[in-house]
Amino acid sequence: MRNRIIRFLICGIITAAFNVLLLITLLELLKIEQPLHRNIVNIVSIEISLLFSFFIYRIWVWSEGKWNFRNICFRQIPMYHISYGLVIVVRSFLLFPILDWLGINYIINTLIGILVGSIINYIFSEKLVF
Repeated sequence: MRNRIIRFLICGIITAAFNVLLLITLLELLKIEQPLHRNIVNIVSIEISLLFSFFIYRIWVWSEGKWNFRNICFRQIPMYHISYGLVIVVRSFLLFPILDWLGINYIINTLIGILVGSIINYIFSEKLVF
């Protein structure tokens, strides 16, 4: 269990870096200034990061489960998406807009969202997904 949590945290750092870099790249590349547009870009970066994180966690943290196409595509990814959906709702419709309204930089805002989301995601992944 301890090794799993450590691997989860390391994978979380990797996926958090991916998410932040993706968000920065999209916001800077598209020159997004409006709060609503920043939130939309945040949602897009979360969704892309979702698939990336699923495979990172599946390979390194919960690797003992079934590795067949049907199980991964029709059970695990949808369950992971549902569990992460809760994270998306909390981050995108509650946490990100409130912190953005308070004037917190979008990078710090995203990192706070990743921390809160990671706790929720670990619990659901451990119990329901893998």
